[in-house]
Amino acid sequence: MKKWILLLLVLCMLPLTAPAESPVPEGFGSGEAPADGPAEETAESPSPEPAEPPEESVPVKIRTAEQAEPLKLTFTPTTGSPYDGRDPTLNYWTLAMRIEDEEAVWQALTAPMTVVDNGKGERAQIVLREKPDPESRGLGSITCSTQGVHVLERGKEWSLVECYSASFHDSPILNWNALVQGYVPTEYLREIVPNQTLGLVIDKLTQRLYVFQEGRLYSTLMVSTGLSNAKQPYNETRSGEFLLTSKVGTFRSDNLLCGMAIRFDRGDLLHEVPRVEYEDGTTNYRVCESKLGAKASHGCIRVQRRETPEGVNMGWIWNRLKNNSQTRLMIWEDWQGRQIDIPSDETLLYYNPGRGEYYHAKETCLSTRAGLKLKSFAYGRLEEKPFSRLKRCEHCAPALRRAEIEAINAKYAFGGDHDPILSEARQDCPKPLK
Repeated sequence: MKKWILLLLVLCMLPLTAPAESPVPEGFGSGEAPADGPAEETAESPSPEPAEPPEESVPVKIRTAEQAEPLKLTFTPTTGSPYDGRDPTLNYWTLAMRIEDEEAVWQALTAPMTVVDNGKGERAQIVLREKPDPESRGLGSITCSTQGVHVLERGKEWSLVECYSASFHDSPILNWNALVQGYVPTEYLREIVPNQTLGLVIDKLTQRLYVFQEGRLYSTLMVSTGLSNAKQPYNETRSGEFLLTSKVGTFRSDNLLCGMAIRFDRGDLLHEVPRVEYEDGTTNYRVCESKLGAKASHGCIRVQRRETPEGVNMGWIWNRLKNNSQTRLMIWEDWQGRQIDIPSDETLLYYNPGRGEYYHAKETCLSTRAGLKLKSFAYGRLEEKPFSRLKRCEHCAPALRRAEIEAINAKYAFGGDHDPILSEARQDCPKPLK
């Protein structure tokens, strides 16, 4: 009897509610999606609105970085920074690198940005210092006028900022594309309001250029960013936020002609995919076009010349920008641990059941004859006949095949090193000034 009474007392002491779930562990890898797909998103609750708002006052919805990705941890341009998470505003540096959140990306593209300007032009660079002292150790290089910096603490004479080091072969500090924090003279800081109708995003993980216009994702193009090697680690395209400034036009790189080039970071330019020009006047784009969608350049960003279904290509961008258009270019770092989402099996792709050789992202494509409507099929059938023979369209940038995405994700899995050459080159960086 005593045993039963003791058992009842123990049961009464137990909690009646289920235990809370374990919190998400903090740290560098907390944004990793589950192995079987992206984390479930939680809808943001709408803010209550007055029943009859005054006609003359339309509130502008400004979102914080936390609101952009509610209850979801993911990678940002400052992942791993000791100051990560301290800035509550939504900007390039705090933005979750997910192109699907068009509203948040557009807000970051149009928000004011801070550049460093020493008055010596867009090809000049200054040194990011370890301490607020012109004689202290250099940590990185910053390109003047065009490269944005994240202001962490603004002081009277010196300010603490962070950015990706824009080191080139002749830069004073050779620290290749490293995310660094240090001090710059406050008098050099300038706030810029960028183009409010057009902005560009480059994702080095997907090797895509996303064109945003009037608040929405307008078109997607394939690109090639820089491919570093042991002798030329500076070939890596620097991540960060930049302003597209001077329209350089056509220039020659070895035996290649690069058209419609626009400067954004000292020696790096956004330009059309290069071509070979023969003595008889004919041209050949195929050598470099075949590499679009993968790293291949010396640091510049090569953009497809073939028009997307929206009629967008490098020529479209060139025609809409003037010199010093203040158009923002955001370049996302391919952090180790980032992954490309595999489309659901129900995602629609399109093809021409006649003599079509390609699969497409949309029902109409400029690669086909005018007015032709393509037939749809599910992404999950891409490896089945007759779809398995289809190649990816070079106009509309459809999704990669599952095996291609899985290969990229394996390369970028946690614990690996997607670019051991660059990692080795950084071992001796930053080097002291001579």
